[in-house]
Amino acid sequence: MQYGDEKREKLNRLEKKLYSRNAPDIIDTGRSDFKPSVDEPEENPIIGETKEGWQSAKTGRFDELAANVSKMARNKHTFVKKVFIFSLLFFILASGIAAFVFLGGVNIVSSKNVDIKIVGPVSVGGGQEVSLDINVINNNNIDLDYASMLVEYPKGTRSSVDISKEINNDRFALGKIKSGENFNQNIKVIFFGEKESIKEIKISLEYRVENSSALFYKEKTYEVSISSAPVIITPTYPKEVNSNQDISFNMEVASNSKDKISNFLVRVEYPFGFVFKSASPDAFYEDNVWKFSSLDPGEKKNISIKGSIIGQDNEEKVFKISVGTASENDERIIAVPFSELTESILVKKSFIGLDVYIEGSNKDFVSQGGSQVNAEFVVRNNLPSRLFNVSAEASFKGGAFNQASVVAGNGGFFQSFNNTILWDKRSVSEFSDMDPGSQKELSFRLSPLLYTNIAKGAKPEVEITITVRGERILESGSVEQVSMMETRKIVLATDITLSSRTVRAVGNIENSGLIPPKVNVPTTYTVIWSVSNSFNQVSNVEVRATLPPYVKWTNLKSPQSEIFSFNQITNEVVWNVGSLLPNTGFNSSKKEVYFQLEFLPSSSQIGQAPIILGETSLSGVDKITGLKIGAKAGAVTTNFSSDTSFKMGDDRVVP
Repeated sequence: MQYGDEKREKLNRLEKKLYSRNAPDIIDTGRSDFKPSVDEPEENPIIGETKEGWQSAKTGRFDELAANVSKMARNKHTFVKKVFIFSLLFFILASGIAAFVFLGGVNIVSSKNVDIKIVGPVSVGGGQEVSLDINVINNNNIDLDYASMLVEYPKGTRSSVDISKEINNDRFALGKIKSGENFNQNIKVIFFGEKESIKEIKISLEYRVENSSALFYKEKTYEVSISSAPVIITPTYPKEVNSNQDISFNMEVASNSKDKISNFLVRVEYPFGFVFKSASPDAFYEDNVWKFSSLDPGEKKNISIKGSIIGQDNEEKVFKISVGTASENDERIIAVPFSELTESILVKKSFIGLDVYIEGSNKDFVSQGGSQVNAEFVVRNNLPSRLFNVSAEASFKGGAFNQASVVAGNGGFFQSFNNTILWDKRSVSEFSDMDPGSQKELSFRLSPLLYTNIAKGAKPEVEITITVRGERILESGSVEQVSMMETRKIVLATDITLSSRTVRAVGNIENSGLIPPKVNVPTTYTVIWSVSNSFNQVSNVEVRATLPPYVKWTNLKSPQSEIFSFNQITNEVVWNVGSLLPNTGFNSSKKEVYFQLEFLPSSSQIGQAPIILGETSLSGVDKITGLKIGAKAGAVTTNFSSDTSFKMGDDRVVP
């Protein structure tokens, strides 16, 4: 083997060792002295020195370096292997000890050895009492210390002692449960919910053990199914109606519980196109929420809703009814539902179309007593065939109906014996034979009675019912009667009056100053405001007026209980009346207030009776009609002629 080949072979062996997986990290071994070979003298020896040849350095030194690297790698591998084996043995030993201590024969403590058993019904009727027996058993070989049990109830759970009280959870302090012993706890509650709903009761046990700060847990869940709703809603309504036809949607609310049910709601969500008109009893909130404070076992209550539905032919209108307990945070909202119903009504296109308008409106109309009201209606044949012997009637009733004011149009005849206007083929030629799609307009007018002419206790309204009848011939040749009916009301807004006057010696406010008033000398007057109201309660009533710049507000008023405010910037005085009851000023005294104003005459007012209070206005809301109403009274001056002490000229300013 040549020298070069031998050299390359050794270098290759060294390279393999250095790059093998078992090679150690690069280690700085320092510089090495190469010894020349004896057999091969140095080519250019230095005189006086003895040198060995390069043969030994080229062969032995490389082998030595490779051997050192290999040895270091083997040493490191052995150390890592020993550490890994030791760690593995320690882990196995520790796991074995833990398993033996906590799960094995010693059985110091294990949650698996704590059992929670629950005995109770799997189903119960909503609103009925549920009795559950909870048994906690300690099968550990040591005692459980400071044991505590938390029972968490589903939403809507009520106390069996007080059904009006909602409970969320109960906590029981169990104390020490010795090894092999158990703890028993009975709970009684009432569940509410929809039929077939599942109610979950969660039981959590917390405990400690001796010589340990650790807190241990054990949980269990128990399910109860609601077999029946505590309240049953039975609706009654027409399954089919004609578009724009009046309907009655009735509901029977019946108790299905052995216990009294308190504080629950019934909520109805109306379909689009439903026009609410009235309800009995009145809704608790808006027009669709009813509140019942209590319902005894076997008791029934009824809700009746009246309205109309507008829809397309064969369109289904869905009413959604919900019943359940009221929320503690908002008594208008159902927190826990007992049951939910969806009921549908099919809208059919009526054989006879009937559109009724009062003063251009297709809804109930609000009017003042004595005012003329114009009404019209359109009769239309919606059938694909002809209508024969058509007739129309407009009948009237109500406390404000004025028989003498009725004027029938289009050949109609008013029958006073039954308060009905009649149109038939004798007066309306089109009614003898109406082609498909044809229509006829009819009209009438009337004036409701004044409030003073309405009988005591009678409703201040006029109810108008329009009925159209006709005949159609079926394919069999037989004759079928068809009809359509619409109802509208003319409701009278309340009649409210306001008066304002000046006095000097009337009332319990003492006035001062000269009469007649003298230039630059202040004189005080008393202003009296009086309001009256007829038949509807009026809310948010305010009376206000503005003082001229030469008049001051003295803040003297009577009675003292009345609420006044005065704006010094605008010089406006406001009386906050609040609510005005029906018949105020008619069957009872007027609502009156007295207040004082100070007038400082000027030379420019000599010979005049100056205004001391501007025009007075009243505003409020009619609670029956929902209309904003108002009244006005003229400005008042220094003329106090309604006062018996007044003499001619007392109102004129003098120098």
